[in-house]
Amino acid sequence: MLGGGGAAAEAAGDYGTALSRIYFAHQRLLALREACDQAFPPQAAANAKAYAVWQSRHKGLLDELEARLSLMIRGASRDEREYMRNVGKYEGSILEYRNGQRDEILAQPRDGMDQACADFRNYLTGSGSDFRKDYAEELRELRKRKLPK
Repeated sequence: MLGGGGAAAEAAGDYGTALSRIYFAHQRLLALREACDQAFPPQAAANAKAYAVWQSRHKGLLDELEARLSLMIRGASRDEREYMRNVGKYEGSILEYRNGQRDEILAQPRDGMDQACADFRNYLTGSGSDFRKDYAEELRELRKRKLPK
């Protein structure tokens, strides 16, 4: 799951697992983009453009994931003060995960990384990068719980 949520996180069960899978898949995309930007600075603008295309196609889903994460953190918090502490803790864990993923990518041999970054851009802009299809099972689990309006 996303991190220490105690009893509320345990009660979330499959919901928390599903949210973690898809949320961290997005974090891995961001880590790869950051690694490519760091390894090949001249490609950063092309990476940003490709990610913007992907992000615009997934805006509704990304907003939904953020809302669901926020609700899960709120459910694991007794009051507003604890909620704010938990938000910081979760955000720190998420950033630590993404930075770790980026560092793992950068630690790999550079041979072929240029091509991997080009493939990444093509993936983001192509029809094969549809999180709604790739994570359909997880989304079914998440959407068993309706978001408040």
